[in-house]
Amino acid sequence: MSTTREIDAYTQMQARLIALLLRHDERRFHQYIGARTDAPEDEDETLLPYRELATLFHLRDELFEHILPRIVRRLSFESPRSLVAEEPPARGRVHWERSLAATWGERPGAPPLLLQTTQRRRDFATPENLLTVVTLLQYRADIQRLLWGDAAVVGTDALRHPLNDIAERCERALAFPQFSGLRPAGQQILEGEDGGDEALEQRVMERALPGGNSAYEDLLAWRARRRRHLLRRGSTTRMDDVLGADPNQDNYLYQLWIFYELADMLHERGLLERADTRRGRMALSFRWGDDTSARRYELWHDQGVPEPVVRWEASPSSSHPPGVRPDFYLRRTDPPPQRVLQGGRCHWREPGVVWDAKYYRERDTEQTPSPPIKRMLADLTLLGEQEGVLLFAFLQGGAGDQEVRRLAPSLGFEQTIVPDLRVSARQLEPGSAASPSATREILVELLDRAHAQLCSVRTPACHGVFLDTLSARDAGALRDRWGAGLGEDLADILVCPKPHVGAWRVDIVSRGAHCCRDARLCHIAGQPGARPPIRPPRTAEELLRELQRVVAGDDADELDDAGALAIAEHIEQITRRFADVAGATQRISVYEHRLRDLGMERTLGLLAPQARESLALAVFLVEQLDAIHASDYSAPTIHVAGVLESELARRVLACPDLTGAAFPYRRPTLGTLPFMRRNPERTEGEWDRLRGHVDAVWDGHVDPDAPEVPIAFAALVDRLQEVARVRNRAAHTGAVLREQYSQLFRTVCQAGPLRIGALNVLLLAWRIAEP
Repeated sequence: MSTTREIDAYTQMQARLIALLLRHDERRFHQYIGARTDAPEDEDETLLPYRELATLFHLRDELFEHILPRIVRRLSFESPRSLVAEEPPARGRVHWERSLAATWGERPGAPPLLLQTTQRRRDFATPENLLTVVTLLQYRADIQRLLWGDAAVVGTDALRHPLNDIAERCERALAFPQFSGLRPAGQQILEGEDGGDEALEQRVMERALPGGNSAYEDLLAWRARRRRHLLRRGSTTRMDDVLGADPNQDNYLYQLWIFYELADMLHERGLLERADTRRGRMALSFRWGDDTSARRYELWHDQGVPEPVVRWEASPSSSHPPGVRPDFYLRRTDPPPQRVLQGGRCHWREPGVVWDAKYYRERDTEQTPSPPIKRMLADLTLLGEQEGVLLFAFLQGGAGDQEVRRLAPSLGFEQTIVPDLRVSARQLEPGSAASPSATREILVELLDRAHAQLCSVRTPACHGVFLDTLSARDAGALRDRWGAGLGEDLADILVCPKPHVGAWRVDIVSRGAHCCRDARLCHIAGQPGARPPIRPPRTAEELLRELQRVVAGDDADELDDAGALAIAEHIEQITRRFADVAGATQRISVYEHRLRDLGMERTLGLLAPQARESLALAVFLVEQLDAIHASDYSAPTIHVAGVLESELARRVLACPDLTGAAFPYRRPTLGTLPFMRRNPERTEGEWDRLRGHVDAVWDGHVDPDAPEVPIAFAALVDRLQEVARVRNRAAHTGAVLREQYSQLFRTVCQAGPLRIGALNVLLLAWRIAEP
């Protein structure tokens, strides 16, 4: 037996759902609304307009699509006979005896001037057709009453439009010639003449003949249904006779009400972008948030969660693992959720929010029901999600109790479950449907909370921290999450925090086996430019080993300027950390003085501080590598070439009128100017514009030993190509020998074909205004 509170809530929910369906999804109206045979005598008067709405729309298609067309095809009519005196030629059947007798007394023997005839005519003013006209007039009057009598029921213009459409269809039907002449008589019947419409119905039933037009019988049945309200919940018990359909579907009906309430609220605020209510896919696409943090979201109803990050393996006796279809699943779509893919499988993606709606009765809710919470915890575990919200129609405390009840794993214990798993219980009682503002406040609160959790993008990044080999004793005892060993080399093992997953998530990984290789444990695997972390070197030997890791696997023939530049930047970061550990950064002035002695006395002060430091670090690195008799001088090579490249980029970017067509990597590189000179047609005239600018600012008289002999700009471009080749070799597996580095340093800083070094020529001959 249902309680009064449940009956009221269920009735209010269905009444509100009627208006929402008619407003946003009219084609689904008939799917959820059925017929009933009676209505409670003590029904709340506030629900009557909603019943009226439902009835008018429910009966619309049957009347206009099925009954009226059949009536029009076989209209009833009467054919009475009458005697008429008419002038020839006669239209009726002539009675010659009567015609001659009528004129014999006046003109014996003369032909009659008026003929007595019998005529048969069709009369469409039958009770059946009058009933049809009366029905259309009543239908139209009911629509007009709802349109103009109670605007609060009609709601928005979206609902007024279908009501106006019904009124217009009534007018078009009444304009039918055989009906238009009966309209005044029909109006008089509606006003109570001749016993009114009930007496007219009785006459139609009495005149019904076997084999006649059955459409009139259907019209009588339609009028009977019109007098009875619709929407019956199947039960014979008075207390269960509430507005609805199948009692077993009340939970699903509760979900539909929430779905369309959300759609209505978002539409009214101008935030709803698309409502997809196709069969098998119900989803809302909308915007939410303020101007600074607005995001696009998608809410799915009763569908599987896309790309669940948790996979379950079924035993041989089971056909498949348990499936999960949340009532609602909310996720961000702009920007799209970050994902980690490898081999077509999603290993991680940004989470969403799961909502489940439960229509539980009061008697089942002495406390917050535990079975739904257990099912929610199971669903979150099966899906790999972290946030779940349970929406209950009834919770202990009454309709005014709006407390949010939360459940999460207790801290301070040895938990095996995800510690940031959260389940919230919230009351959303349909009893507030008569005043949608209360419902909308709760929906806004739910969306705000979900937005606060989902609006920030979780971007996977490397936060690896290497183990201290002096403290760790046994690498063989360490295992990854699947129990596999990590190897014996302690220097290759690190802990890998993943704050994008959760503050609790820390893996132990092997740099050689997992980093940038295994997406199960490394979530930056596959990202453009992703590289394994570098262990901060403490000695020159460790520096060489780490540099070999950086350049391992790069093919010199396939390495472009962008790839070489990325590796060069990475190597510079490593060498700077090594310089910090070795204390070279604190005494960098010592190496700057050496640079002045090596040919840069006039130009070192023209360099930016970072470029000056980078060039000094090259001298420091050569000193360290010479001490261990190293066979690879890639690191100082990259520092020297990098300074030349950065100073060249500053000057090229200062050239006016360049469109950037010659900079496919967003900034000039060592190979940019040689490429522009070789391919002027592919760079949209950039070379000519650059040459025009250089001719105006270039002063090649910079050699102190031969000031009268200028150094040409073209000669500098020739040297750039040579430096780029050596730099690219340093950025891949090919080692740069000590002699090759020395030749590069002389070409850039000391002598070579440009006599004073390419960097000195660039700094002295091509001056730019400092910003």
